[in-house]
Amino acid sequence: MVHRISFLVVLLVACLVGSGCTGSAGASADSPQEAYQQGMQYFEQGKYDRAAEYLKVVFDFGRTNEFADEAQIYLAQAYFEDGQYLLAGTEFTRFIDLYPTDPRAEEAEVGRIRTYYEVSPAYNLDQTDSERAIAYIRLFMTRYPNSVFMDDIVAMLEELREKLARKQFQTGRLYERRKLFEAAIISYEEVLDEYSTSPFADDALLGVFRAQVGYAENSVLARQADRFQAALDTYDRMLQLFPSSPLLSEAERYYDRAFSGRRSVLGEQASR
Repeated sequence: MVHRISFLVVLLVACLVGSGCTGSAGASADSPQEAYQQGMQYFEQGKYDRAAEYLKVVFDFGRTNEFADEAQIYLAQAYFEDGQYLLAGTEFTRFIDLYPTDPRAEEAEVGRIRTYYEVSPAYNLDQTDSERAIAYIRLFMTRYPNSVFMDDIVAMLEELREKLARKQFQTGRLYERRKLFEAAIISYEEVLDEYSTSPFADDALLGVFRAQVGYAENSVLARQADRFQAALDTYDRMLQLFPSSPLLSEAERYYDRAFSGRRSVLGEQASR
């Protein structure tokens, strides 16, 4: 057994000395420089999958060779350009972790943000990748508050947050359609708490108002007056927060229902 292991070690060394290093996809080179140059040639030709194969061979010569840092960031970029965003995100993160003081670390962080921005799905799907992108954006804004990339970063943040706001708003709508009014109110309020500057903010407050009216109308008589009053208070809140909202005309119809409902309940209670 020992002789067999020794033979394999010798064979491996002979392969490396005689033929250079070969990657898993068949890319091979006799030196990290050759692997890097071949990888960059493919990169410049737009053949990003082949570029990645050769750039990975650079690391077979060790992570401390003089081409390792260049290969690392271009490997991440090659995956990104090839549409392999999750692999790109992993490689950008590796560059950030291995070379935190490198001037290109800022660029790598932008690249990482873009990868998760690209894989962020439609609003009605799981938003884990959107939330991860937002977390990386906040980290970037802390580390590089004066970055030349900030305008693009802020634009991505606003788009991602709008997507999350829409998902939360639609959750409220779903509860409301099912007449789960308390759950709907909570969901709509979360939109206002978390995404108060989103385009869905006034829609969410109208949703709160609408759900409160429905909740009051479906409550026992003893609780209706207070719940109608809560709805009327929300209407006042809407006037204060969104005085120019085009949704106010719809809100007025629900105001009439809430006002009439409360007056009717109070009259019935007084006659007893």
